[in-house]
Amino acid sequence: MNIKEFILDKFHLYLEKKTNSDLVFDTIKKLMPYEVGFELIRLGENSDGGYLLPKDFENINYCYSAGVGFVTQFEKDLEEKFNIKSKMLDVCEIPKNLLPKKSTFIQKKLSIYESDQNITINEFIDTDDEIILKLDIEGDEYSNLIYLDERKMSQIRILILEFHDLRNLRSPFFFKIFNEVVEKLSKYFYFCHLHPNNTSKVKKIGVLKIPDMIELTLINKNRVKFQPSKRLNIPHPLDKKTDPSKAEIYFQT
Repeated sequence: MNIKEFILDKFHLYLEKKTNSDLVFDTIKKLMPYEVGFELIRLGENSDGGYLLPKDFENINYCYSAGVGFVTQFEKDLEEKFNIKSKMLDVCEIPKNLLPKKSTFIQKKLSIYESDQNITINEFIDTDDEIILKLDIEGDEYSNLIYLDERKMSQIRILILEFHDLRNLRSPFFFKIFNEVVEKLSKYFYFCHLHPNNTSKVKKIGVLKIPDMIELTLINKNRVKFQPSKRLNIPHPLDKKTDPSKAEIYFQT
């Protein structure tokens, strides 16, 4: 966060009446993962860039991955282990040697406005087939998920994303957006994994200690043959520290 963003962040929090911590608690509870009947496996790095996801890949041919940066082992694992190709996107040019052999790469930013430098999420997902979608787009996940067409939502079998800026959950403006995204996701998906990013700071909101960034995995409800009721124990045995040099963050409600 630069100094301008820091000042604006503090300014907005001063101006706005803070969201009730009980409302924050109720929304955060919706992120708590369930056991959904599929084995969780880890793909990617053993630190930042590694994710847990349900092993439910039958008839999945593509992963759409936005915000890949220079860490692409997840997409390489999908291709090498499960023959799932990736359509990858980032604002930075990624060296060809870092890309999986069968992948395609677009140097653009995911945005709700299309331009020479931007592409909308609805244009990025250019298939009618079921897919894996991975989003690590540094706070732009909220606007893009709100903008995402509901027909496209139904195509996503597995969704992997990182939520950012959770320090702002007491801001009514941010909370309204965050809650809208959680409600939209909950309509189509079950949350099946959660892992705090230990590179982020932790903010206390009421009785909760909330990390600024959390990694989440969701599975489409049409893949689960029962109503999940058993919460997944977190941390999961396959979880690894995002930054191995820092202490893990434990997140419970």
